[in-house]
Amino acid sequence: MSIIKELWLAIVAIFFITIVASVSIYGATTKQYVEEQLYAKNIDNATMLALTLSRLDKDPTSLDLFVMSQFDLGHYARITLKDANGDTISDYRQPIQNTTDTPRWFATFFSPNVSPGVAQISEGWGQYGTVFVESDISFTLASMWRATYRLAIGILLIALLAGSTGGWLLRMILRPLDNVVYQAEAFQDLRFIKLKVPRTLELKRVVNAMNFLAEKSKKVMEEENNRLDLMRYKTQFDDESGLANRDYFISTLKGQLAFRDIQGTNCIFLIRFTEEQGFLRIPATERKRRLRQLASAIDKTLQVNHHSFSDSRVARLQKNEFVVLLTETHDASIIAYALYNVCTEIFCNQNDPEIFQSVVKLRADDTFSSVLMRADTMLNEAQSTELAFPYIDSAVMRNESSEEEKAWVEVLTSAITHSKVETFNYPVLNMDRKVIHFQSWAGVNIDGELRQSGYYTHWARYLGLLPQLELTTITFLIKYINSTNSQSKYAFLCSEQFLLDNEILAQLYYQLNANPNAAKQLCFEVRESTATRFPDAFKLFCNTLKVKECGVGLKRVGESFSQLINVQELGLDYVKIDSGFMADIENNLANHAFLRGFCSLAHTFGIKVYADGVKRSDQQQLFTELGIDGIVSHIEVIEHLLDD
Repeated sequence: MSIIKELWLAIVAIFFITIVASVSIYGATTKQYVEEQLYAKNIDNATMLALTLSRLDKDPTSLDLFVMSQFDLGHYARITLKDANGDTISDYRQPIQNTTDTPRWFATFFSPNVSPGVAQISEGWGQYGTVFVESDISFTLASMWRATYRLAIGILLIALLAGSTGGWLLRMILRPLDNVVYQAEAFQDLRFIKLKVPRTLELKRVVNAMNFLAEKSKKVMEEENNRLDLMRYKTQFDDESGLANRDYFISTLKGQLAFRDIQGTNCIFLIRFTEEQGFLRIPATERKRRLRQLASAIDKTLQVNHHSFSDSRVARLQKNEFVVLLTETHDASIIAYALYNVCTEIFCNQNDPEIFQSVVKLRADDTFSSVLMRADTMLNEAQSTELAFPYIDSAVMRNESSEEEKAWVEVLTSAITHSKVETFNYPVLNMDRKVIHFQSWAGVNIDGELRQSGYYTHWARYLGLLPQLELTTITFLIKYINSTNSQSKYAFLCSEQFLLDNEILAQLYYQLNANPNAAKQLCFEVRESTATRFPDAFKLFCNTLKVKECGVGLKRVGESFSQLINVQELGLDYVKIDSGFMADIENNLANHAFLRGFCSLAHTFGIKVYADGVKRSDQQQLFTELGIDGIVSHIEVIEHLLDD
């Protein structure tokens, strides 16, 4: 039972005891007062009656008639006349008759016990007899009940008024307690959040202690992140430009070619500046400043055009070459010209090098060397002809007509309206080769063929239909879970546009509320880059989903995890390491050190770590040593693991 209910029960009990005590004290006091007053009245009535009877003739019949008349005229319970010998001359009495309004229990406990009034009747100088008079207490008892009832009602009304006022004050006083409970529950889920310190002394001490623990956890997270960043920076980054180095980019490209959706428009943008002007021979400090200026300009251009692709990677391949990898790209030519223009703006001074650029699309049969060779060949051709604009692969450089756009609108709108969606479900296995959950990729039925997300995502994003399409897919998953009574969990990757669409999120939360059992079997993922770019929206997304008992994870993790603000407060269930870290993992000792430290940090906060893009099935011992909890792989490796 909550402390609020206990306090309310205590308040109700106090009010009840107060009412009972007040009524009892009032009833007992009134009873004593009435007994005294009625006893005095009985004595007065008996004295007056005795004086009257003393003046009358002492004929028994006359005396009896007189006593009878007095009894009938007054409100008496009993009048008894006895002679000097104790013999009864007259005896008139009536039982106490309570009114229907007076409860029997009240009469039992509070009926006045009044002694009769006694007076002597004289005859000359002698004593004739004695008269006994008792007043009728029925009316008095009824009056006592009415007064007591009004008192009880008055106290009850005061109690209700005081209770409502006290309840409001109690909520005000205990409002910080709800926050303390929320903080404690968050700690239980390994979400180390901080609270504003309340004014209540006891709660203040508790919150201060818990805030200290939250601050300590944040400090641990920041220190470990900084250490891991430094370790990764030394091995995976170019010091002059601050961008990823060639080795790291090659690993990323290998992962892209091996495990990403080959139906998507994934592009390589290769940028080269000439060496003839001697730029690379200028002082190191100036060269570093200019190169970082160029890298920053490229990054800002990608941020401006972030709605045109799903993910990006930027690296320095050679001393005078930069490369950009974009996935699920729309309008690649527009991005190419934007990058070319910003680079020429940076290198616009006299004696600055010239800029050349090539753009190629990744093909299904490409290897990392073949795609880079193709981009390099195009770049050499552009440089030899002194091409003053990007040299773009014909597979990317296509004019999208209004008819094509209209056709895509119809296809995607129909898929949303008629729920022409399914999912490609790939199992995520733990080290014991048991299924943790299924990675669900959206598929849309287009012209009778189920297409993977890369085929349509860039168009859905461009047309503003991606959030609705993802919601339709999640709805399909919920219906699938309900109809099949599946006990498995399903993880769905949400786009940046989905995360930022409040109307779509409201519809999602409504469906989760309407299907609480299915909600417990759903996990929602967001790319690390998206969570880093929109930390407030991601935090709200996490908090809302945790209330609905959904799982929350990050995908393509590793490059900017340290930039995620207050990750210890998010309550992440798991993260999926980017496949770029898995390329040649058995030989990459630098990645070993990074992954071992990352897994240790994640486990400290109750976060599971899954390796994305595993190519081989014989690396279980290595993953166990590194601290990895599960693997996400392509279907051939999964089938091999399950067969084993």
